[in-house]
Amino acid sequence: MSRIATLTLTTAAVVMLTAGTQASGPQSGAQGTPPPTQQAAQPTQQTAGYMTSGRDEDFLKEVAQASQIEIESSKLAMTKAQNAEVKAFAEKLVKDHAAASEELKGLVQSRGAEWKDDDPMFKQKKQKHESLQRLTGADFDKEYLEDMISDHESTIAMFAKYSLNASDTVLKSFADKTQPVLREHLKMARDLRARVIK
Repeated sequence: MSRIATLTLTTAAVVMLTAGTQASGPQSGAQGTPPPTQQAAQPTQQTAGYMTSGRDEDFLKEVAQASQIEIESSKLAMTKAQNAEVKAFAEKLVKDHAAASEELKGLVQSRGAEWKDDDPMFKQKKQKHESLQRLTGADFDKEYLEDMISDHESTIAMFAKYSLNASDTVLKSFADKTQPVLREHLKMARDLRARVIK
């Protein structure tokens, strides 16, 4: 199995994270295997590693995949954007990703959130941004900002939904502290679009 999560998160992390925060480890709880009715809702400690419910793993996979796509798009914008403010915004996103990479990488590894190169969800995310490669000038700036706005809107909704229903207290804390940063970046992107796109 290819471990894209490990490869991509070495250089990129989710833009929404705050810098320097340390993950506090897996949720503590009863040892051993819970009754069958609880297995889907409560992660368990095992000697081989931290096993999570499908929801927790899916959440981390989506966060990590979105992180890779957003960092790649922002690095592209740092070189292709025509407007200086758009370039500065892209630089901020890249910086925020890098600042929090170790925390997200640790969460992905400890929760076993792996996926293959041909993961359909990941391929779909990449295809959405491929048009940026073909654009230049003001057209690029407009598309990049529109992409960042739509990405942040969907990610904020995902974080909010996960936070409300999270069974893992560490991931819930991660989701809760991330949302204000997400909203800050969304506001920046919307304000930029209003000023830059005529």
